[in-house]
Amino acid sequence: MRLFIVLILLLVPASVMAECQPTTDTNFSCASREFKACEIQVNGRTRQYCQHIPNQGGALPVVFSFHGAGGKARALVNLWRSHTEQSVILIAPQALVTKRYDECLPLWRQMGAEVKNWSELTQKDSCSGGVFTDDLDFVAALMDHLEATQNVENFYATGFSNGADFTFQLMMTSELAERFSGFATSGAGMTQNRLNAIAASDAAGKYTVNTHIKRPFLVHFGTEDKKNFDAQFFVDAVDGNPNCGIVSSGKDAMECFFTAPVPNGVGQFDMPTRRKQTQDFLRTFNNVSDYRQESLYPNLGRGRDGDTTMTVRADYPRKPNEDSAEVAILTTIDGGHDWPGWGGNHAPCPSHNCDIDLTVEVINFWRGFAGMHQPLP
Repeated sequence: MRLFIVLILLLVPASVMAECQPTTDTNFSCASREFKACEIQVNGRTRQYCQHIPNQGGALPVVFSFHGAGGKARALVNLWRSHTEQSVILIAPQALVTKRYDECLPLWRQMGAEVKNWSELTQKDSCSGGVFTDDLDFVAALMDHLEATQNVENFYATGFSNGADFTFQLMMTSELAERFSGFATSGAGMTQNRLNAIAASDAAGKYTVNTHIKRPFLVHFGTEDKKNFDAQFFVDAVDGNPNCGIVSSGKDAMECFFTAPVPNGVGQFDMPTRRKQTQDFLRTFNNVSDYRQESLYPNLGRGRDGDTTMTVRADYPRKPNEDSAEVAILTTIDGGHDWPGWGGNHAPCPSHNCDIDLTVEVINFWRGFAGMHQPLP
């Protein structure tokens, strides 16, 4: 009997046996029967992720989806589980506990509050150890693993909030940008630190700055998303907020800021915020046409507690016969820090912004411009 079992195991394809190593962390779950809770060893550390692989043949695209600050992989499972019929492999990785300001919470390691440039990416984290390039290594290891165990067509990356920040980090990192075919984000954009880092053309160990690899990129912003106001507005809002107590830490400042009202003129569609920085950067970096196509989505008014938002879109086509890649900028007027249509945009819609289902917009953008195939009938 033992010999028979050994023979059977030898006949099982390696991809079937190794496609998902079940996690041993009892605190990690994906909260969906459509996804498996998996783990992988990276730099001597066990990393967790949720994985959905369609039960079909042929080459399949892979979508990485990165959660926000303090979040869990299962939050992105909740986002994507209504789209598992799209004939894509879905990967929702889990971030490490990392220091930001004076807190330790799950965060994607990248340029940001603690890291200002490429050389600082190699510094150690004081919360759970390791260095700030660990998550770049995590993504690269997952890509290697999927290529070894699955019939992979292309890779795509998307994220919300801190996960969107990390998606920009992937786009900025040459060794990873060249492996992805398209990017999409909501709730974050280019910062001055990142713009300075790209201009410096520096490096972080084995990772170098991307100065030329262009990929189709869709970004979404809400005009009242406080995460995307500039630093001076943040300072003014905290200093002038009578509802705040003594601000003695970064956490106190953030809590105070999110109770501050948005004054007139700051939440306008054309406000000079990170949205403008991001749009200008992507248009220049991707070398798009000066021509743009603008469109307005129907105002469906289905959002939770009432939906007074509307979403506009600007598409910048690639230049023919040049090294160029499409850019789409979606802006939800009066929208906050949100992923529109989270859980679907059909009534009753669980999101505040439900005129669009951003997940569908992302998939259609990649299918139109980034080589993602249509799902099987």
